[in-house]
Amino acid sequence: MKRIIALAGVAAVLAACDSDSNPTWDAADDVGTDTDATGDGGGDVPYDGTSDPDTEPLPPWGARLTGVVWGPNRLFPVSGALVAAYIDRPDDISEFRYCEPCIDLPAGVPNTTSNPDGTFTLEVEPGVTYWLTVQKGQFRRVREYTAPGEIGEYTVEENLTTLPNVKDQDIGDMIPNIALLYGDYDALEDVLGKGGIGAVNSSFSFEWGSEEGVFDVFDNSSDMVDPHGEPRNDLLLNPGRMAGYHVIFFPCSYNAIFEWMENETIQDNLRDYVRSGGKIYVSDYAYTVADIPWSDFLWFDDPLHGGCTENQFPDGCNHGPPFDAPSRSPDEDLSEWLLAVDEDSSTTDWMAEFETMENWDTIGGIFDGYMGDDYEGFEIWDTPKVWVEGTWNYDAEDVDPDWDWDTYHPFTVSWQYGCGRVLYTTYHTVGTTDGGKHPGLYTQEKILWYLIMELQVCQEIELI
Repeated sequence: MKRIIALAGVAAVLAACDSDSNPTWDAADDVGTDTDATGDGGGDVPYDGTSDPDTEPLPPWGARLTGVVWGPNRLFPVSGALVAAYIDRPDDISEFRYCEPCIDLPAGVPNTTSNPDGTFTLEVEPGVTYWLTVQKGQFRRVREYTAPGEIGEYTVEENLTTLPNVKDQDIGDMIPNIALLYGDYDALEDVLGKGGIGAVNSSFSFEWGSEEGVFDVFDNSSDMVDPHGEPRNDLLLNPGRMAGYHVIFFPCSYNAIFEWMENETIQDNLRDYVRSGGKIYVSDYAYTVADIPWSDFLWFDDPLHGGCTENQFPDGCNHGPPFDAPSRSPDEDLSEWLLAVDEDSSTTDWMAEFETMENWDTIGGIFDGYMGDDYEGFEIWDTPKVWVEGTWNYDAEDVDPDWDWDTYHPFTVSWQYGCGRVLYTTYHTVGTTDGGKHPGLYTQEKILWYLIMELQVCQEIELI
C-alpha cells in the first residue's frame, strides 16, 4: 500500500461555499462576466451575490441583504456559516452519520459566508422568492423568503438567520443527532442547555427531562442506567444505533468507560463509526476513547508524577490535581471568532489568548497517524490539528524537572479518520469539577460550540 503524508493540515471547509465558477458582476459594462441570461447584452444575468459591498456598486436590479447568523438561542454569533438563496428548496440532511464531500453550489445560487462576528451581506434579485438557507455543519435553517421588490439594502430578520435548537425538517430546521454518554464531572449538558439544546434551570444546571426528543443520554457504567436511574440500552456495542448520531460526546467521567474501551468490538465500532462520517468529542479523563482506537496520533504524559503508562486502568495518565493555564488558539479562524465575540480573549499578535480551566491531562506529543486511504489507494497520514494550546501553570515540588514548562503544548486537537473526525481536549469543558454552574459561557465553552459546528462541515481531504 502506498503511503502519503498530508502536506496541509486537515482543514475544515464549508460544503458548497466555493462560488468561483459562478458569474460575477462587472460594474464597468453592466453585465455579468459569465452569461447573459436573455441575450440582450443588458444587466439581467443571474447574480451570485459575491461582489464586495465595500468596493463594488450595487447592481442596478440588486437587493442587498444584511444580517447576523446567530447560534442556537442567540447565544453567540456564528462565523463561517453558509448563507445561500436557493430557487428550489435544498434536500433534507441525512438523519444518519454520513460522508459529506465538499461540493460547489449550483451556478447562479447567491451565496456568501458569515464574518467572524456573524455578519453577512448577500445580494439577490428583487421580488424573487427564494429558500433562504443558513447553515453550519448539521445546524441549518431553511425558510421561504421573498426578496424586497425594490433595489436597495435590507436587514434580514434575526429569526430567519438564527440556527435552530430543535429538529423539525418539515419546516426547515435541523440540528445534529446527538448522543451524550453521561459524564460525572464534565457537564456538557449544561453547555448544550444554555444553547437551547434542552434547557437549564435557574441555577444554570441542566434540567433533566428537557433532553427528551432533543438528544439522547447514555450511561455506560456497569449498571447501565441514565441520570434518572432508568435502564438504558448500551450504545457502543450497537453499531446500528451509533449510526443514527452525527456526533457522540464522551465527557470526563469516572464510570466504566475504561473497561469498556478494552473491548475490541467497541474499538472496532468506534473506528467504523468515525470512518463512515461520525464525529466524537472526548474530554480529559475519557482519553482512552481517543487514545486506544487511534493510538498513533497522541502521546500522553504526566510530568507531575514522573510520567505515566498509557492504557493503564483506571487512572492511566490522568494526573491531577488540575491546573488553569495561559492558552491561545493557533487556528486563524477560531482566533478571529474569539476576538470578535469573546470579551475574555485578547491578543498581542494575531492569536486569541485566554485562560483555560481545569486541565487534567497532558498531551506530551502529537504524531502522524493513519487517516485512511484516498480513492487512488494511497494511505494518508497526518498529525492532529491543534485548536488550543497552552503552557503548564502548576507549582509543585515533585514535577518532572525535564518537562518543558514554558513551551506551548496541545490542549485541544482533532484529526480526520475516513470521512469523520475525532476531537480530544485535556480540560473540563465546563471549567470546574463541580460543574461550575454559572450564567453565560466561559471561553472554553464557546470553543466547544465553535468546534461542534466546525467538525460537522465537509472534509477537504476525501478518504474512504
